[in-house]
Amino acid sequence: MNTIEYSINYQKYVNELNFNYKVFWASVLLYSISGGLGNTFIESLYKIEQFFQMIALLGIFYSTYHIVQFRSPNKVISILLVIYFIWVIFITFYGFEYTYQSTKSVIFGGVFKYLFPLLLFFPRNLFFYKKLFSVIFVLAIAYIVYNLLFFEEVTTHYETNVNEKFIFEGFTRNFGIPLGFLLFTYIYHSKTKNLTVLLGVLFMVGVAAYRARRSIMVVGVVYLLIFLVILYLYSNRKVLMAMLFGVLLLVASAFAGQIYQKLRFTFFEKIEERSTENTREYVELAFYRDFELQDWIIGRGINGTYWCPNIDVNDTTGYRRMIETDYLNMILKGGSILLVLILVISIPAAFKAFFYSKNLLSKAAGIWIILWILSLYPMNVFIFSVNYMIFWIAVGIGYSRDIRYLSDETIKEAFKQ
Repeated sequence: MNTIEYSINYQKYVNELNFNYKVFWASVLLYSISGGLGNTFIESLYKIEQFFQMIALLGIFYSTYHIVQFRSPNKVISILLVIYFIWVIFITFYGFEYTYQSTKSVIFGGVFKYLFPLLLFFPRNLFFYKKLFSVIFVLAIAYIVYNLLFFEEVTTHYETNVNEKFIFEGFTRNFGIPLGFLLFTYIYHSKTKNLTVLLGVLFMVGVAAYRARRSIMVVGVVYLLIFLVILYLYSNRKVLMAMLFGVLLLVASAFAGQIYQKLRFTFFEKIEERSTENTREYVELAFYRDFELQDWIIGRGINGTYWCPNIDVNDTTGYRRMIETDYLNMILKGGSILLVLILVISIPAAFKAFFYSKNLLSKAAGIWIILWILSLYPMNVFIFSVNYMIFWIAVGIGYSRDIRYLSDETIKEAFKQ
């Protein structure tokens, strides 16, 4: 094959690959935005949500089939991934109920999240990451719009255990959490994208503080603090940034006491009340009591449950299929084996991405892996979401020397095209 023919074939391959990447991310976006309908708990919207999500899943399957190339970063990771996928097959069929309702529940309940490590087999080019950030930008807009449309439900303090009290959490899981990744890589994006995402994160922190949702508030504040550190390190006005940050801390410390005294009977009192209330203690104790040694090792399968009555709305069985503490949720389905496999694969990638890289994209990937792991306690992050996709994309970056050693200028130029 001569050079010209090779060049033509390669360009054809790249064009087909980029087309499939477009289909993949468009399908992911459709799945995520339609998922917001389900977060509203309006029953008439469930069928619409599932219709669009089924179309999205078909698009994801089609594009993944044409994209994936089974080339692993190294032999150790290859072995671990083989073990992982064998274990996923076991999880899927262990305790599976062969009924229409159960199968439907499994499909739309996020069973395909177990296949997200296939992202490690996607050819890595900058077009793929560029489209990822476009998706995050659209999610930022969707996050703001959804919250404004349901502003009353989002900002209401519900005294009773009703579904509406979880609308804000659902929007945040679907749309809000991924915003941090774009914020951490702000140097590659336009001012419009950065400001929109920053507005989304500030909105998240504000509503979380008002609603006294501790875990979301902590995540949002951590995003902002990491962003400030990155802004300081990459800004040409470091002295000005340091002075501004110092002034903000000084003002905050000076007036924090006065502000607390004035507002303690509003949302600060609510935060204080929730900070002393261990709302998860009951379900965690129920989980511990119901689990035996075998369950801790291999879990209870895709339909795994545990005995914890009088917690969920309209509960009639006393058994729960999930737990808010997500590392326990992983153990519930796949045991400690599932949790350990994911940690063993991802932690070395985080180390490589952060310490052995020459660009902000890779360092942000390392940060994201660690944040996701730490979030396994306070939040539900082991779900079919862009956030969990970013986790495995970040792992792929960590194991890609080519991506880690690109310069920031090269990435900026690629994102501009």
